[in-house]
Amino acid sequence: MAMVGNKRPVILMVDDDEKLLASVRRTLSNSFEFITFTDGQLALDWLSQNRDRTDLIIADLVMPTLDGISFLKQAARMAPTVGRMLLSGNVSSISLREAINQAMVTRVLAKPVSVAVLKDAMDRVIQSKVPVAKPVFGLSPMMVNAAIDRADFRTVLQPRYRASDLALCGGEVLCRMPLLEKDYGIDEIFETCRDHPVINRLTSQLMALMVDQAPRYRAVMGDSANLAVNLSTYSLKTPEFMELIVRFYEKMRMRGVRVTYEVPERQITPNDHDLLASASRLRERGIALLIDDFGSGNNSLELLRHEVFAGIKLDRDLVRGCMSDFLDDAFVEWIAQVCSKMGLSISAKGIESAKLAEKLRIYGITELQGFHFGSPVPLEEWEATAFMPLSASG
Repeated sequence: MAMVGNKRPVILMVDDDEKLLASVRRTLSNSFEFITFTDGQLALDWLSQNRDRTDLIIADLVMPTLDGISFLKQAARMAPTVGRMLLSGNVSSISLREAINQAMVTRVLAKPVSVAVLKDAMDRVIQSKVPVAKPVFGLSPMMVNAAIDRADFRTVLQPRYRASDLALCGGEVLCRMPLLEKDYGIDEIFETCRDHPVINRLTSQLMALMVDQAPRYRAVMGDSANLAVNLSTYSLKTPEFMELIVRFYEKMRMRGVRVTYEVPERQITPNDHDLLASASRLRERGIALLIDDFGSGNNSLELLRHEVFAGIKLDRDLVRGCMSDFLDDAFVEWIAQVCSKMGLSISAKGIESAKLAEKLRIYGITELQGFHFGSPVPLEEWEATAFMPLSASG
C-alpha cells in the first residue's frame, strides 16, 4: 500500500461486530488509520467534521440504530467523493440495487470476510482512479411541493392475498412521482418531507384521487376492495388533517371501499402521546391503524402494549430473513403467536417465493404481499387483467 509521506489513509468503519473491528485495528494499523464505530449515527457525526481527511468509508449492512445502506446514503451526501464499501452476509437483489444506485457503493463484500480479503479490497478502492459517483443534491420539501404543482404524482396498487387460501383480499395504494424519481428514490422523497406540511398536501391530493377512483376499485376488486394507505406521524398528529383522515375513510366506505391506514414503525416512539391519542381516536371510530415495517426499529414490542393499533405489517427485510437467519425466523414465528393471542392482524410484505409464503402461512400470518404475488401497477393494469385467486403452488 503506497502512502504519501508518512500519512496513512483514514478509514471510517462502522460495524456492530466489535471483534471484527478490534481485529482490523490490530492487524492493519500499520497501513491504515482506522476510525471505528458500532453506532451509525455517531459515525455520521464524526464524518461531518472530518470528511476532508477521510479516504474510505466501510459499513456493515445490519447495525443496531441505522442500517448500512441508509448510513452509506447519508455518507454519500456528506462526503460524495469518498469511496464507500458495504459488508453483508445476505444482500437481496433489491437491496444491492439500492446500495449501488442510491448509496453509490464502490464495492460489496460478503461476510464473513477475512482481514486479508478486506485489506485487498480497501487497497483496490483507494488506489482506483475511478471517481466516485456523486449523488444529486438539493432534494427538499419545496421540490416535492413543486412536483405536486405540476401533478407529478400518481397511484399504483399492489395486491394483498389472504394467507389461508391465497385469495385476493385487498391492495396497498402506493404513491409514485415519475419525474422526481428520475433523480431520487421514492423512499428518499418521503423521508425528505415526512415532517413537513408538504406531506399533508401530497397525502390529501392522493386521497382526492382515490375518492374519484373508488368506483373503479370496487368494480375490479368486488368484495375485496380493502385498501391500505400509508400515513406519516406528522399527518396523524395534525388535528386538522386528522379530520381529513376520518372524512376520507367515510367517503370511501360510502363508495364500497374499506380503508386501513398504516404508519411506519421507525416514525413512532412509545411515549409519543399526541400520536397515541390520534391512534386511539381512530380505533374508537372503528378505523384500523397498523404498524408498518414492524421489526425494523427498537420499539416493536413496546408499541403493542398501548393496544391502540389494529395489527402489524412485518418489515420486508425481517420477512426475507426467515429463510436464512435463525433469529429472524424465530422472531416472526413468535410475534405471529403474540398477535394471535392479542387479536391483532399480522401481514407480511416482501414475499418473493412460494416456499416463504407457505412458511409464513404455517406460522399464522394472515395476509401476504410481495413481488411473488404481484408488483405495484397502475389501476388501469388491474382493470385490463384482473388479479385472480392463486393456487397453493403460487
